[in-house]
Amino acid sequence: MFVTPRRSYQRLCALVALCAGVLLAGDAGLAQAPKPAPAAQGKTTSDQTKSVYNRRIHPQEPPTNINWDERITQLLKEEPGDIIITAVGDMIFNQKISDLQDPERRGLFRIMQEADIAYGNLEFSINQHPELQRPFYNFRADPEFVWEVAGIGINLVSMANNHALDFGPEGIRDCLKALDHAQIRHAGAGLTLAAAHTPASVHVQSRKTQFSLLSYMRYWTNRYRSTDPNAPSLATIDPAVILVARDDKVESVEGPLESDIKTMEDDVVMARRHTDMLMVALHNHDVSHDRVYGIQDHTPPTDHIMYRRALDAGADMVLGSGPHVLRGIEIYKGKPIFYSLSDFIYQYRTPDKIPVDLIHQRDLELERPTNVSVWDRRDQWQTMEGVLVRMTVNDGKLRRIQLIPVTIDDEGPLYGVPKLVSDERARQTFERLQQLSAPYGTKIIVKGWYAEVEL
Repeated sequence: MFVTPRRSYQRLCALVALCAGVLLAGDAGLAQAPKPAPAAQGKTTSDQTKSVYNRRIHPQEPPTNINWDERITQLLKEEPGDIIITAVGDMIFNQKISDLQDPERRGLFRIMQEADIAYGNLEFSINQHPELQRPFYNFRADPEFVWEVAGIGINLVSMANNHALDFGPEGIRDCLKALDHAQIRHAGAGLTLAAAHTPASVHVQSRKTQFSLLSYMRYWTNRYRSTDPNAPSLATIDPAVILVARDDKVESVEGPLESDIKTMEDDVVMARRHTDMLMVALHNHDVSHDRVYGIQDHTPPTDHIMYRRALDAGADMVLGSGPHVLRGIEIYKGKPIFYSLSDFIYQYRTPDKIPVDLIHQRDLELERPTNVSVWDRRDQWQTMEGVLVRMTVNDGKLRRIQLIPVTIDDEGPLYGVPKLVSDERARQTFERLQQLSAPYGTKIIVKGWYAEVEL
């Protein structure tokens, strides 16, 4: 197999991350699972012996006896001129996982490490200012953690999301600096509003095709809209609400703001002048994640507008994230829209990284005693399943889309860490994804442990 310098660089990053872990933690750096530690934030009001980190409800899955090395080696075979892009969904990431040795996890990271471009949505902040935490979400890692992000293979991220500003302007400055230091390209956030709308460019060595990424967030309020174009900002598509009369009743209809859609289209047109293949990342929160709204696995009709208009303006694909569950796949005028890739790394409950007494962190509409922590609650299974998309580009054209199902541990010390799944779970994921994609007429061809989207 031909190995590009990019892949050698990612292997070096993985080695740096591994060595750093060994130096800092001795033999613990090679442990199969990070050891949960009590929260360092002080006295807690909940019994952590019953938390999802320390108590199992479901029995552990038996070993699959799958030869993942052989399977992945077959998957990674390439033709001359192939450029490989992988894409995953939301990453909330704060514990070292690149050194895990179980085949289901090591093999998953290998798929990204062997890609030329490995994309994910960076839904946490990399900064050295824990004291600047704004909301109750504490999704942060120290600057040196950027090498762990690179170590699992990631070299391209979107940053236009609702956690990029959790640590204010200084948090964004630190994060951008860390990503630049590790040569991880980024889009959607910048030191100015213009920079947030500037595409990230990636050139694969020894190949002529130039790749770029634009990133935007669509939220149900305008709370993240830039108020100072000369200050750290995000690229946003804000909501608009109009009143309509139906059957003698007045209803409000919400959708994306037209001027923001036009700005995105202008960005796409400008970016096309300097790139061969343009990707657009859309982080979509059309409503809150309160469970009263149920499983948000369908894209509202008014939100289809922004995905399709990005392609109409000249983008080559749209990578969706935000709903924290899978949504359907559409081939629109020959170009793919992934409405949501779901979660990929979901370490939002790590006890020694995040205060355990954030009892009103989620599901505000549900009553609970004041001493019952969010840590005792279980995530819905749809939140803990996603896909890794592996795309092959050759001669400037998208030739193949492969879908690799992923599941995330929902209890125990590896809570939030992804892995490859058994063949039976793969079948179930593909059945669900086919149902979600059926309204778009998309054909998903199952090939055992992975599937392909018919172009």
